[in-house]
Amino acid sequence: MKPYFILAGLLSFACVARGIDVVPAVPAETSAADAEFHDPFATESAPSQSRIKVSDPLEPVNRVFYRFNDKLYCWVLRPVAKGYRTVAPTPVRNGIGRMFDNVKFPVRFVNNLLQARFSGAGIETARFVVNTTVGVAGFFDPAAHWKLKAHPADFDKTLAIYRLPSGIYLNWPVFGPSSVRGTFGLAGDTLLNPCWYINNLWVSGGVAGVDRVNATSLNLENYDTFRKGSLDPYVALRSAYFENRADALKK
Repeated sequence: MKPYFILAGLLSFACVARGIDVVPAVPAETSAADAEFHDPFATESAPSQSRIKVSDPLEPVNRVFYRFNDKLYCWVLRPVAKGYRTVAPTPVRNGIGRMFDNVKFPVRFVNNLLQARFSGAGIETARFVVNTTVGVAGFFDPAAHWKLKAHPADFDKTLAIYRLPSGIYLNWPVFGPSSVRGTFGLAGDTLLNPCWYINNLWVSGGVAGVDRVNATSLNLENYDTFRKGSLDPYVALRSAYFENRADALKK
């Protein structure tokens, strides 16, 4: 196996995740149907350190990992996403993003059930059936036109509902900003993601890599704007992460 395939597989495995990645941002060009992805850099969720108390005893280590992730994004993920964007028009990339979102139906379904949101679980099931059939494997989102509104749910939120505290802030290499609870949440959601049950690990990694590159190609400018507009991008990203999770718990 060629070395660059191995590297791509490793990066793919690490970069795919439910909103916790090197650049946690919403695709800027996505449609309203993709509202599950929330932008922590958006004005309505601008970080406010006074609202949420952040525990970061590992800040020196976290800063090292932040710098690593920043370089990984600038040197690897952004160039690949830029190249991909030049050959794939926006409607195609939006459709591919919806397909990946459709495949992750088990994550939303199971977590809606665990959160006792049975109506949400039922609507997510209906959305999956409609979008998989009429929507051509999820490339289109006819369910949105049929008033079947998405009910996003993840394991981090499930653990929060069961009153597990977020714990200290963690900035993982490649995975990016998280917390103790968020890390367990990521693990739970990954186990529910069908992409990781493809027979071959490298194929699974490749599929996950396409998902990450496609999502990144839709919001390339967001992270650069965020970094340039922050006196301390590390602190701003940390605040944005907790603000984003706090907003998710209100929904």
